[in-house]
Amino acid sequence: MFPEELPHRLIKMFAFRGDTVLDPFMGSGTTSLAAKNLGRNSVGYEINPEFIEIAKQKLNTKQPDFMGTEYEFLHDTVKGDVAAAIEQLPYQFKDPHKLDKKTDPRKLNFGSRIEKESEAEREEFFTVKEILSPEKVRLSNGLTVKLIGIKSEPFTYDKAVGYLTEKIKGKRIFLKYDKLKHDEENVLLCYLYLENKTFVNAHLIKSGLVGIDGSYEYKQKVKFLEMGEMVQS
Repeated sequence: MFPEELPHRLIKMFAFRGDTVLDPFMGSGTTSLAAKNLGRNSVGYEINPEFIEIAKQKLNTKQPDFMGTEYEFLHDTVKGDVAAAIEQLPYQFKDPHKLDKKTDPRKLNFGSRIEKESEAEREEFFTVKEILSPEKVRLSNGLTVKLIGIKSEPFTYDKAVGYLTEKIKGKRIFLKYDKLKHDEENVLLCYLYLENKTFVNAHLIKSGLVGIDGSYEYKQKVKFLEMGEMVQS
């Protein structure tokens, strides 16, 4: 979902009146609406039939307009064996990286910079369901996250888990992220904050209950190392 202003600007920049705009992922029809309002034709494809009625309402297809806009909604029916047909193609794309979905987008929303709400900083709040270790917690939506820069220490492991259980279990928290989003096990990396903006990663280090993971680069690495030296001194 995005505001009409986004396709409106792009269509105005790259298409003339009377041109046809193609949207291969039509969704609710925002791009087609922008094209219509700018005097452009449009063609949209959408695999989810539930969006058809939403698009019709957004485009106001039942109400004739002064431009004489005409609408046509077609349903494609796929016949035959699709997999066998693909095997007959002269070229088939094979992804050499074999990337898989690391995070279910329905469980986490990174937000959008173009949303009106982003004029003021907006945080997405979660609740901590379970403490898995001093560096890993499970949220109420089932997502497991790993605290950036935190490393378990065998002698303080239980105390660190107890500390997190007392401070954040069942509490509302929000997450911030670094350039590196996932570790080698595809676990989401984050800086974890309580609703009152208490920085949990830093508090764990200041308390001397955890070590500092310096095996990769992150923004707070130098700051965390300095904290660790102060605790040791």
